[in-house]
Amino acid sequence: MSIVQDRIRDNMILAYERLGALSGKSTFVQTDRVQRFESDIPFGLFNGVFTYTYSGEADPAEEIKSLADLYRERGRKLAWVTYSHEPDDVIDKALAANDFKQVDSISGMALSLENWSSEEAGIPGLEVRAIREPREIAQYRKVILAGFGIPEQMADLFSQVFVDGPNADTAVIQHYLAYLDGNPVTTITTFTQGDVTGIYNIATLEAYRGRGLARATLDHVVRDVQAKGAEWAVIHATAMGASVYPKVGFKEEMTFNIYAG
Repeated sequence: MSIVQDRIRDNMILAYERLGALSGKSTFVQTDRVQRFESDIPFGLFNGVFTYTYSGEADPAEEIKSLADLYRERGRKLAWVTYSHEPDDVIDKALAANDFKQVDSISGMALSLENWSSEEAGIPGLEVRAIREPREIAQYRKVILAGFGIPEQMADLFSQVFVDGPNADTAVIQHYLAYLDGNPVTTITTFTQGDVTGIYNIATLEAYRGRGLARATLDHVVRDVQAKGAEWAVIHATAMGASVYPKVGFKEEMTFNIYAG
């Protein structure tokens, strides 16, 4: 794995670790061979293995079964993440032996900020703010819940993990909210560790999609983190955003393959 791919992967793991700690809703477990999360959160990768190195002594299929059983005992399915630039037939076969199926993939993208400059012309009436005030956080919460289509019964838990908890850590996490003609329309959150800023929670209200708002908001945020000293920006993109982010300069470097069993 290259240094760039390390940055992409590690920022995601560290972000999940921090989110879980701030919300008190998940536990990060790290040994010399495994990094994983366990929780009662029924979304995302909060019940997942992010890194695993088999010992060469134990049977990988048996080790994966033992890990999966820990989650089944809690009433959760285990998500298992592999990486396109670290192909491993042994792990693939061990996952298949435990009936793990690939359920999703995420594009790991990176942008060097050393010589990056914005080409975005801007959108009339669009204002992007770094937010902290309670009223702004309430607006952010409303936009992200609607933008991601979070069911009402999950809204409070989602907000605890992705909205309220992160707002308590001003050192590394920042919420942004974009307003179009005064109306809150798009969200972004950044997570910074060292010289790398991860960009998360990109959501736009359905009625405002197709106008380039996510791209313009992302462009503003990248300029902001660049000015604060970040040397790299990374994004973990779903299929919906994968066509947007290269327009700002992000390049796909790897794929996260997500299995469930």
